Amino acid sequence: MQIDYRLSNVIFFDGTRSDEFPELYVRKSERVQHADDGASSLGDTTCTTYDFATYFNALSWEKWRTYTRVDNAHLHVEARGKFSIALVAYERTMVRPKRVVLESKTCDFASYETLDLSYPSTDALFLTFELTTYGKVDVREAYYYTRIDDALIRNVELSVATTTFCKEDYVIPNIELFRTGVLGCDEPVAKHLTLHVIDNGRTLDAARLEGPGIFVHPNPNVGGAGGFTRGMIEAMEQEPKATHVLLMDDDVQISPESLKRTYNLLTLVRDEYRDAFVSGAMLSFEQQDEFHEDTGWVRPDGTYAAYKERGEDEERYVITTLEGITHVETDAPHHENRYAGWWYCCIPITCIERSGLPLPMFIRGDDAEYGNRAARGFITMNGICLWHMTFFDKFSASLDRYQFQRNSFIAQATTGVYPHVDFMINFHYVVLLDLKTFNYDGAEMSLRALEDFLKGPDFIKHVKGADLMREHGKFNEKLVPIEELEREEPAVAFASFNTNDPYDTGERNIVTKLLDFGSYNGQRGPAKLAPGGLGVMPYNGWFYPPNDIRGKDMLLAVSRDGRHGVLRRKDRARFEQLFRRYKALRKEFDKRHDEVYAQWAAAREELTSVEFWKWYLEDQASS
Repeated sequence: MQIDYRLSNVIFFDGTRSDEFPELYVRKSERVQHADDGASSLGDTTCTTYDFATYFNALSWEKWRTYTRVDNAHLHVEARGKFSIALVAYERTMVRPKRVVLESKTCDFASYETLDLSYPSTDALFLTFELTTYGKVDVREAYYYTRIDDALIRNVELSVATTTFCKEDYVIPNIELFRTGVLGCDEPVAKHLTLHVIDNGRTLDAARLEGPGIFVHPNPNVGGAGGFTRGMIEAMEQEPKATHVLLMDDDVQISPESLKRTYNLLTLVRDEYRDAFVSGAMLSFEQQDEFHEDTGWVRPDGTYAAYKERGEDEERYVITTLEGITHVETDAPHHENRYAGWWYCCIPITCIERSGLPLPMFIRGDDAEYGNRAARGFITMNGICLWHMTFFDKFSASLDRYQFQRNSFIAQATTGVYPHVDFMINFHYVVLLDLKTFNYDGAEMSLRALEDFLKGPDFIKHVKGADLMREHGKFNEKLVPIEELEREEPAVAFASFNTNDPYDTGERNIVTKLLDFGSYNGQRGPAKLAPGGLGVMPYNGWFYPPNDIRGKDMLLAVSRDGRHGVLRRKDRARFEQLFRRYKALRKEFDKRHDEVYAQWAAAREELTSVEFWKWYLEDQASS
């Protein structure tokens, strides 16, 4: 039997965001207002056009046709007032999408009436609409839908698992948003969604927060990997059993509409994409019209990057323009080693049953390994997203040096992912980078990462991840206000920093290159060759500015805004101790490579099993 099945709602209001960034939802200089009856009022001006070709309100037609069984689209509007409405398609071209008006209609409704319009058959990238008012117009509801045989709609039980550690300011509002905006709505998803909150900090009041469809699970602090794995197990063992589990960070803002669209997409997905991961985009929490990433990949040199990387001249991806939403909607050229970040990643349970659970890596790299091991493709779509704190000046030696590097080696050795990646390239780069920039604690963390990997799988089975994080926390530099550093070192007051382009390396000639290579920034060779003084560089953990730091005795690593920093001092004795240790570790790695990789590979079945994880969670909870 043919039925009308909703695909996505047109969003007029989305908290304060729709006031502060209205062009995420509708393009018009005049903002949409709340009508007295709760509808959306488009104002009382004459010949004012509201354009819904936006990140949230354009229908991603090319992707709906590609990933799902949908082959027709319609628009439903419930409104009153006099207006004209135009159905619009945007067709892909080599330059920018071409706007094509498919149909238009003028209406004059004294009271609320419904209007259903059908889009002609088209291969367009987006379908959307424009509404022109001839006086006051109120819209009670608008959404896109398809007509489809109800036998083609899949049964979906969507479980959402969010892992939290003492982040009540984020997670409690998100729980309430689930309760009212998703579980309390009148759409099918409300009856087929369960929220599992994995409380790694054991600080939530479960009795107050739980309710129909919402469960809070106290959990040992086993990091994101352990928390999300607990969520996977809960999803598989709930009644009714979940068909999909959506992993979502706790320190985020979400829109209920993203969850609704994810559910609708899953119910209509084609057979060839039923084992694909749905990956929601990360938008900037601070600048909420900025796109950061929807999927990532691991480069051959062992570094991690966004799949849709910015061009050299692009400061950021702004998604309030037609060019912006087209760019982020378009899949980049194929890369191997692709993965979906666990800030918003929906995984079919069949993939977990086939490929096993994640590795017990505590935090960092778990999502990359699992996406490469278990996913059979990735689905992204405009409007399926959340807002996450961005990672500027978020560098942490315990995470970005120890966890990332240790876990990268573990992932490759245990499950065979990234077969063409050489993580030793990045290991070599960051150790020498940290030594040359006097970040000796960062180098220490890298060396410990490789040392612990070489211990084999027995180490990861029994180490207390939370205890290890606390131990390693002392190696994390602390950014402080520049004024404090000026009191510690007067030279800081005279330092200058280019906040417009902090990553300009300048040019080097053959002499300076040889000097840099041979002296490790004045830490080898005659000390008198180093002129001393203070150098200034960006604080981000990955950038090497040789011309700004060469021969200096002190380095000021500065935040992007120039207001905070950390002061580092040259220590030739510590350099020598770390450098000798680094060279010895490289030799040991080369000698024992095959032996250690075989040990990790033999542990794969155990480390990814439900039985192991249940034991591991209990063991980690013990004192």
